[in-house]
Amino acid sequence: MKLGMRSIFAGLAALLMALPAMAVRELQGQAPSGAYYSIAVPDGWKAGDGLVMYQHGLNFAADDDPGLGPLRDIALQQGFAIAGSGFTSRGWALLRAVDENKELLQIFRRDVGDPGELIPFGGSMGGLVALKMAEDTSLNPLIKGVLALCPPVAASRAWDSGLDVRLAYDTVCADVNNGRLKTGAEPYPWAYNLNDIPDDLDNLELDPDVRSALLSVTVCTGITLPQSIRTNGMRERLARLQRITGIQDEKFLLTNIAYSTFVLSDVLRAADKMDGRNPFGNIGAMYADADLDSRIRRVTPQPAARVEFNWQSDYRGDIGDIKVLSVHTSGDELVIPQHQYVLRQLTPANQLVSAVVRETAPSHCGFSEREGLVAWEALKRWKDGGAKPTVAQLQQGCLSVSGDGECRFDDTYVPTSFDARVPPRAAPLTVDGRFNGSWFDPSRSGEGIALEVLPGGRAIVYFFTFSPAGTPQRQAWMIGDGKVVPGGIAFDTAYYRPSNADGTPAANATTPWGRFWIGFSDCNNGELRWEGPQGWGRKTVPLSRLTALKGLGCGSSGTVPAQASGSWYDPAHAGSGFHIEQFDGNRALVMYYGAPGSSDFVGWASGVVEGDLAAGTTVSLASVTGPVFGDNYDPAAVVNQPGALSLTLKLGCNSGEATLTKAGGPAVPLALARLTTAANTAPCP
Repeated sequence: MKLGMRSIFAGLAALLMALPAMAVRELQGQAPSGAYYSIAVPDGWKAGDGLVMYQHGLNFAADDDPGLGPLRDIALQQGFAIAGSGFTSRGWALLRAVDENKELLQIFRRDVGDPGELIPFGGSMGGLVALKMAEDTSLNPLIKGVLALCPPVAASRAWDSGLDVRLAYDTVCADVNNGRLKTGAEPYPWAYNLNDIPDDLDNLELDPDVRSALLSVTVCTGITLPQSIRTNGMRERLARLQRITGIQDEKFLLTNIAYSTFVLSDVLRAADKMDGRNPFGNIGAMYADADLDSRIRRVTPQPAARVEFNWQSDYRGDIGDIKVLSVHTSGDELVIPQHQYVLRQLTPANQLVSAVVRETAPSHCGFSEREGLVAWEALKRWKDGGAKPTVAQLQQGCLSVSGDGECRFDDTYVPTSFDARVPPRAAPLTVDGRFNGSWFDPSRSGEGIALEVLPGGRAIVYFFTFSPAGTPQRQAWMIGDGKVVPGGIAFDTAYYRPSNADGTPAANATTPWGRFWIGFSDCNNGELRWEGPQGWGRKTVPLSRLTALKGLGCGSSGTVPAQASGSWYDPAHAGSGFHIEQFDGNRALVMYYGAPGSSDFVGWASGVVEGDLAAGTTVSLASVTGPVFGDNYDPAAVVNQPGALSLTLKLGCNSGEATLTKAGGPAVPLALARLTTAANTAPCP
């Protein structure tokens, strides 16, 4: 969110005048993703030195000449290199920003050298990107500290507020001639169509295109007119919108309306963002206005879209032992200081300095040069082993720094909760062991997923499917390790295992593949979203439940006794294994998957075991061939091959034995060990 960033550390040049001149190497270019980048390297920088990675705020114009932010010169003087990406996405860049920072880091390593440390720094949206970088497991080993100015850490809740602004406006101004905002295509008329959004909006407060497009807001509320010529109706409607939204400053209200129309619509409709999938909703929100509560449009988010957007956008606090210093302005009504409340809830106290500067005139990120400089210096000392600074010490340090502007750090300021400012939504589903089982899209019979929700908020998904058109493999399966989140599961990395048409080992037997998101609308229905590599594509499909574990149906509660359900494998045959779902007394679904080199069968097969698993039983497993993956999937092409494998299975609680026989082949004995146990299932004795 770029508004206000021009004022951050304004005039730092005055502080640098006394520093010696230095030679700086400048690099600019375009990354393979298409993102433009800038790099500055001071003379004498060597491999192992530090790199500041600057994250710009929300910019609705294409950024083909990214700047390096207000710390550029001082960081260079102190021996740091500094780099910044312009990102490929205009507006809300969170869906790709972390990956594009990793891409920029690889470019830096190639062209400059390997940094010994990263310091992510940014303001507004850029402050959130900096925090999200700290959560990335491939980046955070290099990060000791993050400087995040006015970050929207509760990003999805901020967009809840944006939706509220648009829907409240539509209700309050519904009967005002020429006072209604444009509508977009169904089923989301509250979102502008892309061709109604100007291509180059530099400043959402001052841009003439915004003023022109939002002329209807003035017609309804008089917001840009002098007080003397506003009608009583204008004043009443404006005051009502301010009460509903909690936004008291009129300029901020107009800016928020601009975000809730142009930027929110771009998030929903742009192909490089949600591409028409809706993550936003207001079911359950109450606005303390009885008429509005009864008449406002109610919007239901799509389950997988909500999970994906929240996972990519929200700060979760998974930052290891990284230290975070974050500062907010008290009067900010765009990225409200309640985000600091959320930051304090999610980050261990010994790893966080959260400070608010108390303003007399409201601003978004309107810090003085002295406030910005002392925050930077305090983070540097702290991350390198110094004592954790207090807010009072930030104020003292600020007063001792020469430069323009006030010092307003207030150690008595305590932000209220986010829910106290933005009405909470209906609580999402709690995902636990009741969601374990097999799921499929009824229109894509022949493929599906086996889901294991595990203790500790983890989950495993097996996606049994087929290879895309133009590839020689007959079957494919992906395995994802994910995290349970409100309403669903995020699988940030999935791995791919193929098999050749004749069942022989395929090349690249285990390959990082892509991402899955699963969102649930209820205990028996949901959505699966996949985003795979080239040739596999992106798609959202509905999910319906096929099986549930014994004792863990939708109406169950508490813990059930230990059972065979879970993942099993033979350590001597790594890469192959069994997913087992015990769904009633003596019946269980068995999914076998065999990787190249693990046995003489490569592929996946399934069957239902009937009998006492502890005493031992034999089952015939069927293989499936036929369709191709993706949009052209044809369930009529499914060909079942019964008897592809014969399995004799005997399972104890943590170990077991099996004999696997391929039709016409030798028997393969397997000594099985348990890999996983379902959540809400008692562990083995």
